[in-house]
Amino acid sequence: MGTFPPECIPRLGSFIAALSASRMRHKPIAIHQTPHATKPMLDVVHAQCRLASAAQLTTLQWLFDVPDLTEYDIEVPEFGPERLRAIRADHLKTDLTVRGELPSVFQFLCALEAKALSELHIHFYRSQYASFVLCGEQDFAFSLNLPPSAYGSLVKVVLRENEEHPRWTYISLGMALRPLFTLCTLEDVEVQLEQSFMHAPDRDIVQLSLAWRRLRRLILRCTRLSRDKIPTLDSLFALADNCRRLEMLLLPALDLENLGTHIETRVLREPWQHELAHLHPLRLFGVMCGTRVATGMPDARAVVIARWMDCLFPNIDVEASWEHDGSVEAILADWYSVWLNVVTIKALRRHAPGRAYTDIQAYLD
Repeated sequence: MGTFPPECIPRLGSFIAALSASRMRHKPIAIHQTPHATKPMLDVVHAQCRLASAAQLTTLQWLFDVPDLTEYDIEVPEFGPERLRAIRADHLKTDLTVRGELPSVFQFLCALEAKALSELHIHFYRSQYASFVLCGEQDFAFSLNLPPSAYGSLVKVVLRENEEHPRWTYISLGMALRPLFTLCTLEDVEVQLEQSFMHAPDRDIVQLSLAWRRLRRLILRCTRLSRDKIPTLDSLFALADNCRRLEMLLLPALDLENLGTHIETRVLREPWQHELAHLHPLRLFGVMCGTRVATGMPDARAVVIARWMDCLFPNIDVEASWEHDGSVEAILADWYSVWLNVVTIKALRRHAPGRAYTDIQAYLD
């Protein structure tokens, strides 16, 4: 619609009064009309602002005091090591997007109290000197803990990397998520890396499964993966044990060679059809990387992996979860072999209960 003096927007009256009382100059505000807005000058609920320094947190507090603003998109600067002043956003309810370097984002979130906020989006980029690895010097902000009392209604968090060019160092999943582990109310967590390698060992998956036991959806999306440490069956054990409400799971990968260390102490038990409603509810399961890798994996190992997937998550919807393009690479891949065995095991459970985990070939013969 254009730019207008803030005085033209009735709902910003308290904000304008605070600015005037402090004799602060203010620029015109850009108004964007949404498709369904009939009174755009009156129906203002979303604010987008860019902070230049920590000194502007006072001005942001005045904006948070406007009752009708319930959604914010805030870009934060690079803060120093000093502790930021506390700010309250009692009217922030539906959506908060914070943009900036990840350490500065966590500093800002630790200073913020938004008890009614339900959804948080973090769009982060990495400075030239940012360290997201487990060794070496790390920014102190990664040791911060978001206070649970400040985010009592928060159920969804999305971390999205905004980088223009590929980065050749990896991001440690556990390190990047650590300040959020105190938020036990989370039900939906999504991480999207576009340019960096994701480092997601079993240890990190175990940590998040213990921190977020109410999870219903966990999406760990990446295009490149650190190959030295990737999730094994141990990660599936932790998620099955600790996240009993999980319905959708996307892992960066699943190690089909190293099956983990806990498999030897676990008991493989075939689930019965009449028990399914009371067993783990996970229905959608997939991996991002490695679905076209063919190493000539032995059939016996594919059977073992498939049986554990079925044992831990017997309600997986194979048709909805299994995505492939029918190419020769996909059909010859190890992951294809695993899914074929999952399909076979599920069919045997329905038509030959009690025999699905016996030697499949012997049964077919």
